[in-house]
Amino acid sequence: MNHKTTHRMLPRRLPAAVALALLSMSAIAHAQQDDTMQKVEITGSSIKRAVADQALPVTVVKAEDWLAQGMVTIDDILMSMSTASDFVPNTTSGVGNSANMRGIGTSRTLVLLDGKRLNDVPINPNSIPVSALDRTEVLRDGASSIYGSDAIGGVINFVTKKSYTGASLTLKGSAPGKSGGGESTGLSFIAGKGNLGSDGWNVYVTGDINNQNALPQSARPNITSDARLASAGFPPPKLTKGGNSIPANVTLADGSTKVGNVTIGGNPYYASGCLAPYSSPGLNNTCTASYTANSLTLTKESQEASLFTKGTLMLGEDHKLSASLLYSSIYNRPVKNPTFGINPSIANFPALTIGPNSKYYPGKGIVPAMPGITNQKLTLAWSLYGDLGPTVLDYKTETTRLTVDDEGHLGAWDYKASFWSALYSTRTSFRSGFVNSYGLLAGVANGQLNPFGLQDQVGKDYLSSISTNGQTANAGLTRMNGVDLSGSRELMTLPGGAVSLAVGGSVYHDFSYNSIPATVALSGGQTGNTAATNQSASRNVAAVYAELDFPITKALDVDLAVRTDRYSDFGATTNPKASFRYKPAEWVMLRGSAGTGFRAPTLAERYFGATDGPTGITSTTYNDPVLCPGGSPGATTGGTALPGYNPSTVCNARQPINTGANPQVGPERSKTFNLGVVFTPTRSLLVSLDYFRVQLRDSIGQLTQPTLFQNPAYANLFVRDPKGNLLYIDDRLTNMGGVRTDGIDLTTTYNFPKTRWGQFGVQLDGTYVHEFETQVDRNGAWISSVNKFGPLDANVMNFRWKYGASAKWISANGNWTSTVNQQYKQSFEDRNSGTAYHVIDQYTVYNWSMQYNGYKQWSLMVGVNNVFDRDPPAANYRGEGYASGEASPVGRTYRARATFNF
Repeated sequence: MNHKTTHRMLPRRLPAAVALALLSMSAIAHAQQDDTMQKVEITGSSIKRAVADQALPVTVVKAEDWLAQGMVTIDDILMSMSTASDFVPNTTSGVGNSANMRGIGTSRTLVLLDGKRLNDVPINPNSIPVSALDRTEVLRDGASSIYGSDAIGGVINFVTKKSYTGASLTLKGSAPGKSGGGESTGLSFIAGKGNLGSDGWNVYVTGDINNQNALPQSARPNITSDARLASAGFPPPKLTKGGNSIPANVTLADGSTKVGNVTIGGNPYYASGCLAPYSSPGLNNTCTASYTANSLTLTKESQEASLFTKGTLMLGEDHKLSASLLYSSIYNRPVKNPTFGINPSIANFPALTIGPNSKYYPGKGIVPAMPGITNQKLTLAWSLYGDLGPTVLDYKTETTRLTVDDEGHLGAWDYKASFWSALYSTRTSFRSGFVNSYGLLAGVANGQLNPFGLQDQVGKDYLSSISTNGQTANAGLTRMNGVDLSGSRELMTLPGGAVSLAVGGSVYHDFSYNSIPATVALSGGQTGNTAATNQSASRNVAAVYAELDFPITKALDVDLAVRTDRYSDFGATTNPKASFRYKPAEWVMLRGSAGTGFRAPTLAERYFGATDGPTGITSTTYNDPVLCPGGSPGATTGGTALPGYNPSTVCNARQPINTGANPQVGPERSKTFNLGVVFTPTRSLLVSLDYFRVQLRDSIGQLTQPTLFQNPAYANLFVRDPKGNLLYIDDRLTNMGGVRTDGIDLTTTYNFPKTRWGQFGVQLDGTYVHEFETQVDRNGAWISSVNKFGPLDANVMNFRWKYGASAKWISANGNWTSTVNQQYKQSFEDRNSGTAYHVIDQYTVYNWSMQYNGYKQWSLMVGVNNVFDRDPPAANYRGEGYASGEASPVGRTYRARATFNF
């Protein structure tokens, strides 16, 4: 399939989506119809108005509608927001998943809890318990003048319940149709007392507990079978050259490749078949590492617990005081495909060598002899996977957030004053598969470790003595304290209504701390002793904003807003925004907005890990384009080391690289534009089309590693010594050229007339991306990355067309609710860093749920995710063999939930 074929698939898919959309009911339609007459404050504005009169494209979905579709966590909700965001799952760490609206980066999507920003770190959204939610509000327009000029891609606001009376307990769980793992269990509860109207107070507490079991790779062998890997462009092991394996491949330590006429290198066990299942014969008499499915996982194990409580007290008729507290603890244990090899992430780390004094030296009696090898010092390319197993890290994150709000009326003003404090901490520790790298060097040198096979008892004991399992690899903390104050009032009357003014301001302190203990994590499963690193940084941010709403006529409303932010380390920036709503008839409305944005680099982007020199090694192996020429650009095979250079370090090897922070990185600036039309020819039908355009300049980013090696234009980033040796690749964060994207958001809903069988309705949310281009260098060429990966973000997939469609039925008595949901993502050009060309197939899954509320105290739900048991498409972009970031490997999954109301 080629790129043109991918583009032609759109017309065939759109009718199918529309057809399904003519069979369901929309939650959005309810939100926009039921709340039309009630004026509320909606994300994107500080002026209360009816939901249907919004000039900005805001999608409001009630929490009960998410629950009716079987949503269990905030992750589930984000995954279903086809129009609102590109979900970026984090499958390999515990940092947390994140929303990436418009595909321009997670740091440019502002996530709020009750209208207040969460920590300026990639916080795990599952820290918010679903049981506390009242609704979600998604502003698809960027650069909000109310919450922050850094909301370039858009805003997602999770709004909690104002009050709750009663109590309920919910049990939930899921089980894949195929055995082997991937099950989940959980419970949630909520209890509250007091009535704000009659008692003048209310307090409630709610919590979620979720447990997700890991899914071993051995339980889904078809996903990473040899045939599937070959279809994605992975070469068969026998066509792969060496690298780190068990038994170790060897080269001469002095860099020479021949002794007389004998070519030196390869593996002493090549002739005997290497060591299954850990390796198999490859090219040039080498052994090639093989993945062992028995201990690797396709999904990570996790435990999540969150608690939220809110208390509200009425102070007379005009004032209300409330306080809320959120606490969450999230634990993740990913076991992904291991990084074979002992290449550590320490700059200029000594090579792993073996000398003739070791009893394991080839030809000394235990390990077979190799032609031409007598008593020379040898460099080893060794993997300890057979002895240590896969590398496993434990990730734990904790979030604590306190908010105090005072709101009410003072004269003609509606006011709200808030104090909030948030603490976010992370800890990464070694779980298994890690040893001290310096101890490893010594163990091979003194003959206690065998690099050519599994260890005997002496070797096992020695590995145990240098294990770092259980030690802390990294710890971090972010603390934010802030105060918000806002007020609004009516000023005068125009033909269309009252002119409204809103003003506000905020001040917050942002502090971050990061600690790397003396024993640090390295990518190959080993650790090395370095000096401890403790870094901290902070900034103060103050902002003021004003908003004026002019209802010029009953049909035309214009809103003007401006915001000024002052950063203690960047100075001030002022960003205006204008929007309008024009409704010439009851059945049609035009809306639009334009504004500018500003995003300062985060503390981590500017300060943490900033150094002139290497900060680690590349994530995979590459040929040094100068010292190992002859291979395809960006390839790991086909190159030949120049005379005098060690092939094990310049060919098919991980190269030193600096991917850290940069104190010189500056802010980003943006322009956003939206123009839309909303048709409501009947009360039952809604169709909206919104054109969006985002232009980002001075974007903060770094080149992907394949781009560095594939494009000779970046040879200047390869920092070398006077002899040509590679010191490191300079890939620090920096201000690039820019990003620009535009497209259309489509929402259509239709509610069929009620019958004695109930009511049916439809919803379709889709996004068509017309253009997504990246400018790597200022004034450089613009590079398109629609339906293919771009040169900056290694894993973001900007689909030309994707959508979510649903069909919903509610019985006549309201006791039964059933929803069928379809999620579609178009085919996508794979990373294809080698010579093979591969296209990731389109991915379509169907989910179904049924809910019954007919019992007095019970509510029951059952459902099926991935009804047709669709496997994730084959892919090579993450090196895992399948599209791990965009499709679930679990397969068909059965879900159930039961709620008892006390």
